[in-house]
Amino acid sequence: MASRHGVVDANQSQSRSDTGVRTLDVQMVGSVATVTFDRPAERNGVTPGMVTEMYDVLDALRTDDAISVVVLTGAGATFCPGAYLNRDADGATAEPAALPDITAYQSSTLLHEMPQVTVAAINGACAGAGLAWAAACDLRFAASDARFSTAFLNVGLPGELGAPWTLSRALGGARARDLCLLPTKFDATEALRTGFVSRVFPSATFREDAAEVAAELGAHDVGVLRTMKQNFLDAERLPLDRYIEVEARRQLEAFTGDARAVTLQRFAQQRDRLSRMKADANRGEK
Repeated sequence: MASRHGVVDANQSQSRSDTGVRTLDVQMVGSVATVTFDRPAERNGVTPGMVTEMYDVLDALRTDDAISVVVLTGAGATFCPGAYLNRDADGATAEPAALPDITAYQSSTLLHEMPQVTVAAINGACAGAGLAWAAACDLRFAASDARFSTAFLNVGLPGELGAPWTLSRALGGARARDLCLLPTKFDATEALRTGFVSRVFPSATFREDAAEVAAELGAHDVGVLRTMKQNFLDAERLPLDRYIEVEARRQLEAFTGDARAVTLQRFAQQRDRLSRMKADANRGEK
């Protein structure tokens, strides 16, 4: 059994490192790392310490060459509803003991730019900082009972963790402004319709379904997966002609010199993998 807050390789069933994490749980299965908001008693509400820990965990994972997919999800019935607002005896919001260093807010930049494919597996409520972290991921999947809201204005905050930047790119500027300036709740069906999430799975099987897709992603060649993500990052900053030049160079490099043999091997492995998947599906239908 792995230690609770270690970064764990399931193939070895032992802790790889002690991260000292207190609000996040980090587990590895093969090439997939799962980072879980781990404050279920407080519905995974965000504390200043969690913001710092998120940055530290992602900063460590981005340099791990064995990891190709990073999944963000929540323990219990909630993904992450945003800031955890302590109340004093009179019911007023208590001021947090300490605020994160400004560098810690770059956790959204890490989710967006780290070489691994990042996936938000959204179970239950997703709002505020939780929604901002989800928006920074490459892919977002939702349980059928997931609920969403920006919520920043509702608690007297102007927004954080890059939400206007990531939401504008995921949904368009007009929709992002509407969500932030006129915050209302929306469900998984609406999130799928607008494109904020790409897949919705039944709540009863959500964790298994999301893990299956993450494992499929992780089964691809790490180098190819990272290059495809880099293509998307380059597409955000380059004009089309310059982007195609960069993309074409990468594509051509895969078919020249020593890389050609590796590329052909990848073709064969992918063909065999798809054949096995088709055979397994056919057996399941009988």
